[in-house]
Amino acid sequence: MRTLFKTIFLIFFGISATGQTDVEGFKTFADSLGLQFEMPEGYAVTPVKDNNDLWYSFAIINEDASMEVRYTIWSLKTFILEYNESLKNSNSLMISPNDIYKGSIESNVLNMTSGFRYDIMPFPDQAVKKEFNADAGGSCFFEFNCEFGKGYRYGQFVYLHKDNMTDVIITFMSNDKETHPELMRIPFHALIFK
Repeated sequence: MRTLFKTIFLIFFGISATGQTDVEGFKTFADSLGLQFEMPEGYAVTPVKDNNDLWYSFAIINEDASMEVRYTIWSLKTFILEYNESLKNSNSLMISPNDIYKGSIESNVLNMTSGFRYDIMPFPDQAVKKEFNADAGGSCFFEFNCEFGKGYRYGQFVYLHKDNMTDVIITFMSNDKETHPELMRIPFHALIFK
């Protein structure tokens, strides 16, 4: 099931499995999708690792390797065009691309935990708008049980959605549940919508 979902996801989103290897390349990529990225202090680029759970295009790690952050970003623009065309055809049925992230984040939790459910908590609308300039967002803390999380025990993803533009999943990875929230503080706002 996991492989099937990944295959469908990659085909649907037309995502290349290659990642960014430098900060400037990632900044350019993010900028093209309406985002801005600032490298957090004390972090460096780390290689993107192939896995069967969640594609991501860029990753950073702090100096003592106690926190890694991985970025998954995809554009909604093509799907918005297709959706608008589908509205002209009464025989066509298509989910709004602005609702796809809801299923994606549920699937992400199941992939990261090998089927265990965790609560996904939405951010308050005003806070996500003020802090990330996003239309929706939220977070989920979980224990890894997957290839993606190899080398880490705990994960927390933040999802961000900007209507008609872009969806984002930022995964924060560590091995210490107690220090995890403090470790997230520095890179938490590194990627925001413009």
